[in-house]
Amino acid sequence: MTLHDARGEALSTDQAAVLAIYEQSLDLFNSLRMDPVAALQPALEMDPDFISGHLLMAGLMLSAIDAQVLPQARDSLAAAAASQRVPTTRERSLLAALQPWAEGDMGRSNQLLGRHLIDHPRDLYALQLTHMADLVLGQPTLLRDRIGRALSHWSPADPGYGYVQGMHAFGLEECNEYARAQQAAEGALQRNPADAWAVHALAHVYEMEGRAEDGIHWLTEGNTHWQQDNMLAVHNWWHLALQYLRAGDDDAALAVYDRVIAPNGNSMALDLVDGSALLWRLKLRGVEVGLARWDALAARWREWAKPGWSTFNDTHALLAQIGSGSRDGIDTVASAMGAAPADAPGPWWHQAPATASAMQAFGEGRYEDCARQLLPLLHHALGYGGSQAQRSLLHLTAMEAARRAGDAAMYEALRSESAARLPVAMGAPAARRPPRAELRAA
Repeated sequence: MTLHDARGEALSTDQAAVLAIYEQSLDLFNSLRMDPVAALQPALEMDPDFISGHLLMAGLMLSAIDAQVLPQARDSLAAAAASQRVPTTRERSLLAALQPWAEGDMGRSNQLLGRHLIDHPRDLYALQLTHMADLVLGQPTLLRDRIGRALSHWSPADPGYGYVQGMHAFGLEECNEYARAQQAAEGALQRNPADAWAVHALAHVYEMEGRAEDGIHWLTEGNTHWQQDNMLAVHNWWHLALQYLRAGDDDAALAVYDRVIAPNGNSMALDLVDGSALLWRLKLRGVEVGLARWDALAARWREWAKPGWSTFNDTHALLAQIGSGSRDGIDTVASAMGAAPADAPGPWWHQAPATASAMQAFGEGRYEDCARQLLPLLHHALGYGGSQAQRSLLHLTAMEAARRAGDAAMYEALRSESAARLPVAMGAPAARRPPRAELRAA
């Protein structure tokens, strides 16, 4: 007998208890609460031939967006392939789609998952995993439209519908549809206030609209469910720190870093990226954060990271090495970024060598070189990956490099571009801010 999940997808198990554990783990994954891996393990012990369970475990590994866990994902996929059961159509499709990602080629996997979702639009697991890949691969229209393809197959009465709303909200925000994004995020949160992805989507809306006061209120008083027990907690704290920066409160942003973002023995790439991004933004603003913070962050990157798979991760690892002044660390990461071929699989940007060179130039005080190298990359940066807010690090660095180089024309052009992206209230022209104030608010 084959059982079905809450959305009607067939799963290769005949044990109701195994199905219940699977649903619990999937819900933890959807809401980004800890720890879906531990929750799922008993199901695999009870039913070692549970193909969907092994596929879910593989996805939990892959969703870390970290080359270090790819071997564990491969082990889970091998267990799924070795099952004595006949896989369902969905399971065969998923196994084929996830294999390239586990081998390092997220891009190919993302394409296969896209086709899988056309055939299985109610596969909530695949929908969220592909949504994460679209973010890492820098595909904002797919963040919106891949969810849009599935929406007609869902209704508000379906279990998990709120998670679909939350994903759609983030996709809408990344495509600059801020009003619709806010509406979708609020709808998702009415269903489940602990939906960390929907909290995150609304935080992005406030960031991209320049609504620092609203953003601070939202993350400190409007919703506090995200502050503990979920894998996105550090990232949402980072969003709060960005709002403090936009409000001009550098001390509050640094306090957030020290309290929850600073690395520890459990920090993975997702957390380390936020640490590098925040300290670098403070550096651009002329804030002295102290060598000890940089050293601790750089050391954790060296301890954990495996350079040469993700331009996005490696750039942030490089920033930490530059901040620390670690020559060996800089050379290791920059060499990996320079060595990867343009057609390297996975989340790799062919402009990785230029990015590494530009960031090193900034660290060495060669600001004119940094600005010159970054300028042509700014509007080709989707391949860099990440969200609009994360990619803005390149823009901010180019802008500050131009200012320090004395290139007033380039600085003013980038400052104007940044200001022009913010919504203009009631059709009024955007107020012109003093140059340094604009940089501090960006």
